[in-house]
Amino acid sequence: MDIEVFLTSYNVTPEDVKDRTVVVIDVLRASASILTALHNGARDVVPVADMAEASKIASNLDPSFYLLGGERGGERIEGYHLGNSPLEYTEAQVKGRTIILNTTNGTRAIARSRPARHLLIGSFLNAGRVVDFIEKTNGPTTIVCAGTRNRVSLEDTLCAGMMLYRLWDGQEPDGVSDTAYMAFTQYRNDKDEMKIALRHCNHAQWLRANGYAKDVEYCLQADALPLLPYHKENRLVLFNESMIEPAG
Repeated sequence: MDIEVFLTSYNVTPEDVKDRTVVVIDVLRASASILTALHNGARDVVPVADMAEASKIASNLDPSFYLLGGERGGERIEGYHLGNSPLEYTEAQVKGRTIILNTTNGTRAIARSRPARHLLIGSFLNAGRVVDFIEKTNGPTTIVCAGTRNRVSLEDTLCAGMMLYRLWDGQEPDGVSDTAYMAFTQYRNDKDEMKIALRHCNHAQWLRANGYAKDVEYCLQADALPLLPYHKENRLVLFNESMIEPAG
């Protein structure tokens, strides 16, 4: 299987993702917020690259129809209804609403990946569900780690490595790319002591120090939310099999 990995989204171009299945990973915390919002009944999540795009979309909607969610520097954007803590996206808050989401790293990675044939959101929470989709569609695949401020983040790399490890049944095939090898090898080396490895993540340390320890624990649960956010018509919805015909 043709699988490529970008350890940050900074250099992703349309040609890198065109006609491919693309999985965007932002473990801390955009992926988890998207998953949780959809799990708790949000109508959809509209990921945007910046505040200007969020304001433009919001201006065309009934105020009772949507919520603005997002962060800059890890904290809720002033004037927004929600931040980027998945624990804020409760059923009472989001059910039946459109969430316009704007984050520093995750939604920008999604924006860069829009030309994909299939665009999915991945995390530890739904790693198994992502792997299942990739196996069933059996097409060229790119995993895009959002990273943190254009730098590699350990948690995203380990999550990508987990997906590769499962796809390859723990055995690295011949001819993999350098970045796929790096993600796979990092996960293989750390998989038996993941809690220890993830304590070293810079962003996890920052979140814990700034009152978001519960977010970190939530986001690092493997397969706790086996759902699949799927990008369709500029919004993320829960995938169901009727949306596509899987390749043989």
